[in-house]
Amino acid sequence: MSAALLDADTWAKRRRRAAELPARWPFAAEVLGFYTALLDVQERAFAEAFDDGPEDENLTAYAAERILPRVIEVSIASGPPALGASVLERFHEADLSETLASWLRGDELPPVERYVARAVMGPLLEARAAAGMSGERPSDAARCPLCGGLPQLSYFASSPEDLVTAHRYLVCARCAAAWAYPRLTCAACGETDTAKLDVYAEIGSTQAELSPNLVKAGAGGHAAGANVHFPHVRIDACRTCSRYLLTVDLDRDPRAVPLVDEIAAIPLDLYAKERGLTKVVPNLMGF
Repeated sequence: MSAALLDADTWAKRRRRAAELPARWPFAAEVLGFYTALLDVQERAFAEAFDDGPEDENLTAYAAERILPRVIEVSIASGPPALGASVLERFHEADLSETLASWLRGDELPPVERYVARAVMGPLLEARAAAGMSGERPSDAARCPLCGGLPQLSYFASSPEDLVTAHRYLVCARCAAAWAYPRLTCAACGETDTAKLDVYAEIGSTQAELSPNLVKAGAGGHAAGANVHFPHVRIDACRTCSRYLLTVDLDRDPRAVPLVDEIAAIPLDLYAKERGLTKVVPNLMGF
């Protein structure tokens, strides 16, 4: 089966959401414009990798030859000037195929190398996940059951059969797979003491009804209103490890696409960092 037939709707939803959010969140227009240009490259890479099915030992060589040049090209053409210049410099001075291998091993990388590796390898790993190819299942429930990656974000979603509370899912930062995870558990360290789990939400979003431990992003409070930017996005933070994830509530905004909304919710990331919190994994755009 062609990858284009298998997951075309996934890529179309990301592209459509990235096109509509700038009208709602003008501060994210630049990053979403760049992300949209990168989506074109990544969707093509996903489709080709799904059909080609490169073996484990050939992943980085395949990615360096087939995907890396296109990512570099779109980064220079459509990315922020500083990013384009840095990507071009590293292309000439560094062995980026080794950078890709290092990222696959889970090594810490500087921001520009991390961006390049993730932009290149992400659609390849996503294609492998869509094809049912996976490695050894990790013992840590907070890691992706397909590739062992750490979570990028979480989201709430319910089905018609749900009678009480929407389920929580984590989304892998590497292959974009989603898996169920307990709501009242830190996705970084496993903390379950609710007194140590804080939720930060924009004033006026009425997310106080979700948790008795809510800490709103500011002082005071009022009812939900039209001026609320993020009625469906919140910060889930842990006092034990000082880590956080953004959580997207699909019941509050069924049109949301978690990976795209998370990239665009820049003010929430900035707010979390001001409070000394560290994201479990920075997103593709470095936030």
